[in-house]
Formats: sequence, structure tokens, C-alpha cells
Amino acid sequence: MRIRSRLRPLTAVAGLAALLFAGTAVPANATGHLFGVTDLRSAHQDRPLGTDDRTPALSWQTVLLGQTAYQIQAATSEARLAHPDLWDTGRVASQDVSVDYAGKALGSRQRVYWRVRVWSGAIPSAWSAPTWFETGLAQQDWSAGWITNSQWQLSTKQPSPVVVPLPAQNARFVKLDVTKLGLPLAEEPLDSQNRLVTTGDTRRFPDLTYRLQLAELQVRDSTNPGVNLADGRGKYLTASETQTVRKEWDPALLADGQLTTNPEDTTTAGYQSAAHASADADVWLTIDLGATHAFDQLVLYPRTDTLTADGRTPNFPVDYTVQTANDAAGPFTVAAAVTGQQPPQPWLPPALPVFSKDFSVSGRVTSARLYVSGVGVYVPSLNGQRVGDAVLEPGNTDYTDRVTYAAYDVTNQLRGGANTIGLAVGNGTADALHTSGRYRKFARTADDPQVIAQLELTMADGSVRRVGTDASWRTTLGATTASNWYGGEDYDARREIPGWDKPGTDRASWSAAVPVSNPVQLTAHQSEPVRVVETLPGQEISRPAPGVRVYDVGRNIAGLPQVTLTAPAGTTIRVFPSEALRDGQADQSTSNVGAPVWDSFTGKGGTQTWHPDFSYHGFRYLTVIGVPDDAQLSVTGLRVMADNASAGTFDTSDDVLDGIHQLTRHALENNMQSILTDCPSREKLGWLEQDQLAFDTIARNYDVEAYLGKIVQDIADGQDATGMVPSTVPDYTTLAGAYRDDPNWGGALVLVPLKAYRTYGDTDLLTRYYPAMQRYLAYLTGQSSRWANGVYNYSLGDWISTESPAVPKDVTGTFGVWAIADGLAQIARVLGHTGDATSYQAQADAMAKALWAKYYNASTGLFSTGGQGATALALDMGAVPADLRAAQVRHLVDTIQNAGWHLVMGEISFPSVLRVLSESGRDDVVYTVATQTTSPSLGHQVVSGLTALGETWDGGSGQSQDHFMLGAMDAWLTTRLTGIEQTADSTGFRELVIDPAVVGDLKSASGSYESKYGQVATSWTKDDHQYRLDVTVPPGATAEVHVPGTVLFGLGRFLRVENGETVFAVGAGSWTFRSFVR
Repeated sequence: MRIRSRLRPLTAVAGLAALLFAGTAVPANATGHLFGVTDLRSAHQDRPLGTDDRTPALSWQTVLLGQTAYQIQAATSEARLAHPDLWDTGRVASQDVSVDYAGKALGSRQRVYWRVRVWSGAIPSAWSAPTWFETGLAQQDWSAGWITNSQWQLSTKQPSPVVVPLPAQNARFVKLDVTKLGLPLAEEPLDSQNRLVTTGDTRRFPDLTYRLQLAELQVRDSTNPGVNLADGRGKYLTASETQTVRKEWDPALLADGQLTTNPEDTTTAGYQSAAHASADADVWLTIDLGATHAFDQLVLYPRTDTLTADGRTPNFPVDYTVQTANDAAGPFTVAAAVTGQQPPQPWLPPALPVFSKDFSVSGRVTSARLYVSGVGVYVPSLNGQRVGDAVLEPGNTDYTDRVTYAAYDVTNQLRGGANTIGLAVGNGTADALHTSGRYRKFARTADDPQVIAQLELTMADGSVRRVGTDASWRTTLGATTASNWYGGEDYDARREIPGWDKPGTDRASWSAAVPVSNPVQLTAHQSEPVRVVETLPGQEISRPAPGVRVYDVGRNIAGLPQVTLTAPAGTTIRVFPSEALRDGQADQSTSNVGAPVWDSFTGKGGTQTWHPDFSYHGFRYLTVIGVPDDAQLSVTGLRVMADNASAGTFDTSDDVLDGIHQLTRHALENNMQSILTDCPSREKLGWLEQDQLAFDTIARNYDVEAYLGKIVQDIADGQDATGMVPSTVPDYTTLAGAYRDDPNWGGALVLVPLKAYRTYGDTDLLTRYYPAMQRYLAYLTGQSSRWANGVYNYSLGDWISTESPAVPKDVTGTFGVWAIADGLAQIARVLGHTGDATSYQAQADAMAKALWAKYYNASTGLFSTGGQGATALALDMGAVPADLRAAQVRHLVDTIQNAGWHLVMGEISFPSVLRVLSESGRDDVVYTVATQTTSPSLGHQVVSGLTALGETWDGGSGQSQDHFMLGAMDAWLTTRLTGIEQTADSTGFRELVIDPAVVGDLKSASGSYESKYGQVATSWTKDDHQYRLDVTVPPGATAEVHVPGTVLFGLGRFLRVENGETVFAVGAGSWTFRSFVR
């Protein structure tokens, strides 16, 4: 969409007073500082280890003075910088503070040291302190291979059925009559609102539940083994009882051809009976074969997606008869009677695998690098010590396209003589099928859990030794007995293998690792990984029932629940994370997950500390169940996020505004994982609309320049052969209809790179993904069935709007395609593709014109429904003719006032409302809306005690309590109230506009932003009629400063009087302005 200047009218100013300050001033603090260079970065990171970028951007900031020239030197060692052997630019006249490496071609594993100095006019700086970056491995550099554990080759593993032999039969109806049920499962009792039920003595909780559960029922003739007479006859299969959950369990599914209860299609799990308190029950199933057939076998396939606590197949019948008849009413004849049936061999292994490799080191190692990745989540260790501080590695990607690897410097972890590498692996999003009765968002398997690692040792003599994953590695099953990205994790400390990842351990009973073929592309991390960034101690707040303890970590976080338990061996506790409490215990219904989420830990005696390694949760509260009365327990929340540096601050005199900022920042942090998720509880998916709708909120709070490279790469990887961009990336769920294909979501492919260019000034994303952007617009414009008279009629609408009547879906749909075309026109102009720019702009203008023609009613003066959302979208996309624009803005304000100064439109039009009001000089309206505390409003969330931004306007229960979907308001706070913006033609905040919105009864506002040139900061106060504005401009940037009222004091070059403000031009330094305002 168009990026416009943010200039607005305020109160009048005396022209004579303004003229008194004409001229150029020097910042007061320009003396006593050293001119120099700081904050050197390579590929937008501080000393990246293992980058794929062979020509990374090298950037820096200057101190005190602006730059007119630079010189970069690069060498293969720090000592060689005096006579650089890779690159020496010489003195280059330029104000650029980011330059792509253009020295000698770089190979893999190459460390490059570099330094820079700059000039301001004739004044040179000293050389910067040296920094470095190191390249990683190209695809052909991997001599290691992918390995797995033979028990976890589930993609080729067949389940073990029970074949019941029968005397030769000629019958139409077959009945399985079960009188004794099999091994029970510990199921979590839930009430009708999905709340945990913990009545009674929960030290024995949860109760064991007995059911009949089967994946498939087949009727066969041994003389014709290729034919299953029951195949496809599911609708003719009846049961005495059933309990269907989300359509996953139904008698008809016993004849659907799926032999396991964890297929990728969540609607085809199998059959389950009702729950029973004991094994004694009478449950029968009858199938109509459609005609009389000859057969002599009944084949029963067990449930496969979970195990009992001791690792056996659950809920398989023990005592039963097989009966046949030729009439549905009988009589049925017993063909076989079975008693004491043993359950089939488990299909699912009882625990996740670990891998290790012993190796010996002789001689001096000068450097050691461990390159490692996994399909699933992996944890690397060396000699019993975890490698690195990253968690939940390697991060989410579409595992069928690309997997990222990490590079670790392990030089100091090696020892002379015997060493051991260890790798543990969990399912992550690569395998979301195995739930153990827990919640899951989707059911999909990308591949079996597997790992790849390559250790490279550079010796003192220059030789290189490699230790890579292959069949010589040893593997066994570890202590993690269940791993689900959504539902949680189980760990049994009694299964721990002492020294499993240390030298000297006997691994004779282990099996050899199995090499597997995996053609996926391995690429290096592009940004900071996910780390534990904060530890929040849990405060015990209640013991509502025997064995139950409830803890509060203080606020909603995305994190790892950590427990320290002192209890007898075999004690199992379950930890239920929740965003809210009800009746003093975990209320997971507020997250709308639809099934329970928990982690469990079984101790081996003594005191142990544990947290999940392969999944995380969104939570504030942790309800721990199964705690013995005399056990000692402490609980901690380990907050995790992609470890991007903070980029901004914000503070005002208004608690509600500060609260909105804090809630938004918390929600952003909690969803800034390896992908930008929408919530850390229910979804954990990369819904793309947030990335572009709340982009300024993201970028003004955190430095995401490197992080966005990964985000946009994921979007491009998700684009299919037709050009379509799915609404969630990585595209794990394969949704249907507009849920999968809405331009306001897919448009992130175009709008995120465009906004990143505006924010950081780097054209790399624009250049790299321009062809993909073009394919996407061509796909959208080519969907002829979705277009009528120039209007695109395929969309989810204005999502989460409560406005009635709702914004028509073709309004939001057309707006989405318009934004893509308009954005592509801007990108084409930046890249010099003038013909493309003209074409794309014409397409965008035609859409705006067509939408106005369809929906503007001249007799009422209304566009479409006349509501907040539709009116704002029309104004924002420039559809409103110039002579009608003022009237439409007035109408928009009226609709807001008539709603009690509340916003009721959805997230798609929310940023448009804010933009239109600010550009029309009505920041006062936004302020009034922002400070409302009655529902629906973000202020209501603040006063209601939420600690992160909720999914809906009022943050009510039944939806996530941790979404940044409505985060656009924070961008208004951090731009309009601080006044930190840039001109329409500026990139990277080189040409600043400092124009704070002094509105309402707000007494003060301050904020800062870490731009590529350095920190921009403002602080203003209004005391009675006295106004003071303090501004900091970094070296290399300039600013236009707007001062309202009658100027009393100020240094700077007078430019003009505009809309009641005096405008000054200033350069780098700190500046103060005072004025009299009415």
C-alpha cells in the first residue's frame, strides 16, 4: 500500500517568533566526544558462525559525526588486516553504512576478519576494533549422512494385527462381541468446557479408563489373501456404543483402509467405545458384507498412536467371540471364542531415540566446529555437556523443502583422548501425530525422527579430521517417552542411561544407527536462535485438592515449565499449563485448544530438575497433579523466544497506553519463535497476515532485520507451483478454501519485504523474491472465477470483526490484492523495473476504482456497509475520489463516536483505520479510542488484568490470551506519540520526521528506536501550556522537527510554518525545543 508522509495540522504558531530561530545550529554536546565507528555487523548479525551468505552485508554505526567516506579491510586473520589479503576498498566517498562484501571469493568454513574506518569531511576516524564472520557448509560439503533409529522408521513400519482363525464360513454378517476389555489408558477427565476435573484424591489421578479401540477390522479368506471383504463397508458397520471425538473415532473408520490410528487425515483414526471403569464390559461391532461370502479370518488392527505407561498396546480386547449370520436379526453362530488375548506388539516405540559416537583426539586442536541439524527437535551434547544455549532447534521449516543447521564452536569442549558426541531427538512439528491422548492442531508426518551431524577438527598441522553421522553411530531409546509439539512431553527418569553421551560407556546393547536418504536442502541459520531469555519463579498460590498444587509465574509467557521434585522413585507428576484459572485450577478452555495439554515427569528418587526439551507452551499458570503430600516441589517458567535484540522503548503519563504497549510487546515476544506464530498455545502456526499488518509494531520493538530473512524464505518455500501462497507458513495444516488462500495473508510475500526495505534500507529481499512476488500476483489475477467487474470476491473477510453488518468479503479480498499490486509497483520502481511499475500501478488503481464503483451509494453517501472497516479500507487504498475524501473521513469518525469511541471492525481494516485517522489529522480520535477501558477495547484488556494481548478486542475467554494480531495500535503509540517517523522517500530512518501527536490530556511521552544509524530518541512534556521536546538524532541522519504552538526556545535551521507548527531542520546530536501551547 502507499507509504505516505505523516504530517498533520496542530495549533497555530506566531510566524515572527519562528523566524527568530532561523539559521543553522551545532548540537551542544558536539565537543568532548571521540569520532569513531561502533556496532559492526555481518549479515545483520554480530559475528555469525556458519553463514551461507558469501557476500554478506557489512554494516556499522558512526559515533558523534556523520560519515562522508569509508574504508573496509578484510583478511584471513586478524594479524593480516595490516596488509589485507581478501579485500581493501580504499577510501570510498559514500554515506552508506552498509556495504556488501565484494572481496576475494569465499569458500566454505572460511573465517573473515574485517574492520572499517570512516571520514567526516577531512576528519578520519580510528580503525574500528576488528570483527569477523565465518562461512558454513555448502550442500556438497556434507560428508555426514542422515541417521535414524530402526524402531522409529514408522514411515515403512507395518502395525502388528491379530489374526483370528475361523472355521470356513459362508455368511453376510460378522459380529465381534467383546466381554473383557484390554489394558487401560490414563485419560484426563474433562468437563463439557474442556476444563480439567480434579475431584477426589488426585494423588492417584488420573483414573485408568477402559475402552475398546481398534484401527481396522478386516474379513478375509486365506485362499484369496489379497481381498478384504470389509473394505469400504464402513457405513454398514454398527456398534453397541461409540464415543466420537472430532470425527476421529467412528465405527465406519474400521473399514477405511487405514491400518493405524495416526494417519495424516485427522478424520480417519479408528473406532472407540465409550469409557468404562473396569475391564468387564459388553461391547459389540457388526459389519454387513453386503452379500454372503466365504471367509476364514477376522483380522483386528490395534490402536497405534499411544502406549500404556509400561509401553504396551492399549485397549485391545482380551475376551471376545466372533459370530456370523446371514440375516441382521440373526441367529448368530459363534465361529470362534477367544479368552486371554495378549495385546499385539506395540507399533509405536516406548521412547524417543538418542544417538552417540565415541572418537579419540590426539594432537593439538586449533578449532573445532560441530554442524548439526535434525528432522524434529534435537539437543546436541559433547562429553556429557549440552552444546550451545539454543533451544528447540533447528526451528520450524517445511521439512520437505529445507532444514536449517546450526554451527557450534566446540573447541573448548573437546579433551585430549576419548570424546563422545550425543544427540537426542524429539518429534517437533515433523511428526505431530503421536498425541498420547493430548491436544494436537494438525496430524501430519514429514518424516521419521532423524539427525545429521558433522564435527570438523582443525589440527595444529593444518589437517582436518571429520566425525560424521553414519552407520557407526550407536542408538537406543532414551528417557523421553512421549513428544508432541502441541500436547506436551513425558519423561521417565528411571529410563535414564548414565553416561549415555560420555566416553567410556558400554553401548554393546545398543543398536547401530540406520542411514536414511533425505534429499532436503540444508541451509544455515540466518538469525538468532530461540533461547531461554528469562527465568520466572513460580509462586505457589493454592492446593485446591489432594495432590494438586497451583503455581503462578507472574504473566503469560511462551516457555518451558521446569520442575524440581524431591520424591520417591516412580512418582509421576503431571504439569498442566494454562493462560487462566477457573475454580483455582488450570482452565485450558481459555485457549480453545479442544483437548488437554500436559507434561509429565516420573522421578527416579531423590531431587531432580527437569523441563521439556522438545516442545513449549503458552502459559501463566501451572497446575501440578499427582504430588505426594510430603514431596518437595518448586516450579519455574523458562521464557523462550527468538533472541532478537530489543529495538525500541516507549513510555507515557497514561497507564492505559503504557499497558497496551506492554501487553502487545509481551504477545509479540511470546510469538517470536523460530517463526512468527499467532499464539503459543492453540495454533503455534505462522499465520501470515500478522507479519504484514503488525509489521511496524514488530520492527519498532525488536531488531528483526536478520530474522525477516528466514521469515520471507519460509513464505517463498511455501509458495506452490501455481504461484499460490498459503495463509500459514510453513504449510503444515493444508487448510481449505479462503482459510488457505486469502491475499491479506499471502500478501506478506510482497508487503513484508517492502516494509523491511523501508525500515532497514536493504534491497536484498526485494531483489531475491521479486519473481516469486510476480508469480503470486499473476496467480491471484488469474483466478477468473473469483473476479467480477474488477472486484475480487474471495476472502475470509475482516477477521474477528464484531461489526454488523460485516464488511463484504469482496471488499477485504480486493483490498488484499490491491495492496499486493500497489506494493509490487513500489518495489518495481525501487528495482528500476519501470515498465512493471506502470503495469502494476495501473492494476492497483483499476481495482480501487472498480470497488468504489460497485459499493459507493451516492444517495446515502456511504461506501458499502458504511461501517468502520469498509470506510477505512476505501480511504486507505485511495478508492475515494478527492472531493469526497473529507466527507468519508468525517463519516468514519462519526461511526467511531456512535460506537462509544470503540472500534468494532476486524484486524484487516484495523491498521487502515489508524493510518487514515493520522493522515487526516485526527490523532485525537485514535487517542480517545486507545484510552477507552470499557469493552470492546484494548484498554479493557489492560484493566481486566491480561498480561499479554488477547485474540479478541475484549480478550475474553474461549480464545487465545496471547496474540499480537491486534498489535497495530502499538505502532501508532511508538510512532505518533513519540513522533519518530521518516519521510516518504527515506529508507533506514536516514531522513527523520519528528512530529509527536500532542493530544488529549496526555502530559508526556517518550521513546526511542535503534535505527541502522543509531538511536533516535524523543521525549516531550506538556505542563499546563508549557511544552518541551527533546530530540536525539544519530550521526548520518537528519531530522525535520515539528514544534507546536508559539516557539520559545529551539536550535535548528528554520524551514517553514505548517499547520500551526514550526518546522526546524537539525542534524546529529541532542536538541531541545520549548513552546507555548494552548
